[in-house]
Parts: sequence; C-alpha cells; structure tokens
Amino acid sequence: MTSPNAFVLDSSIALGAFFEDEQDAYSLDVWHSLAEAQAVVPMLWHLEMGNILARALRAGRITQAALDDSWQRLKTVGLQSVALEADARHWTQRAADWALSAYDACYLDTALQRRLPLATKDRHLADVARRIGVPLYLGGRARAEA
Repeated sequence: MTSPNAFVLDSSIALGAFFEDEQDAYSLDVWHSLAEAQAVVPMLWHLEMGNILARALRAGRITQAALDDSWQRLKTVGLQSVALEADARHWTQRAADWALSAYDACYLDTALQRRLPLATKDRHLADVARRIGVPLYLGGRARAEA
C-alpha cells in the first residue's frame, strides 16, 4: 500500500544525496523526508542505480566501502518498487510523446499512473512533468508543486 506522503524518486536525487560533488539542498531535503514519506520507484531504478554505482566504483569515484554503504542506505529507507509495462513499444511511444529518454519516461509514467508527485533534479523531466500535470515533490519544505 502506498503512503499518502508518497512520491516517485528519480535516481538523480539519490545521486545528489550520495555523491558529495553532486549534493545540493533539494536532494538532501528529499532524502531526509524519507523518514516520513514513501519513495516509489519503477524496477528500472535499481538497474540504473546499479549501473551508476558500478561506473563510479570502476572510475575510482567511490570505494567498495562507499558502494556497500550506498546499498545499505537504500535498504533502510524502504523503497517501494513497482513493476513496469513489459511491452517496450509502450516506453518507445511515451518517450516519443514526451521528448524524453525511455528511462525518464518510465519515471514520469509511474508518477502519472500512480497519481504521485515526482522528485527529480533533471530540469527537462521536471518541465515535462509540469506540462502534463504531474506535480514535483519538494521534500520536507513542501509537499508538492504543480
């Protein structure tokens, strides 16, 4: 069951909370709001985070200990994972309709279908979300912005 304080979490927020060189007030505020709010992620999120963290480890941007800590931090916030539409044509059409990558279309479609606000640092994704009526999640400062 989805919490009334739920929102869809884009991977850009986790990166902004985990990587010091990408940290910002918005990412940290959203991350800290997970103490009382429920983050919903499409299954794609786990693969995207795995890819980002693996690349960071290979590049020497993070250590193995930091990688392990990242997964532990993610485990403790209790993300709610949701299944994806299995037909790739759906994602192709959504991406084309919204002029987004198929990955970003997945986040936006999850928010749209579940009627939840979206937490993202991606400006283009945020602009498209606003255009189609998906509110943006603002973390602890406010609940959502239309």
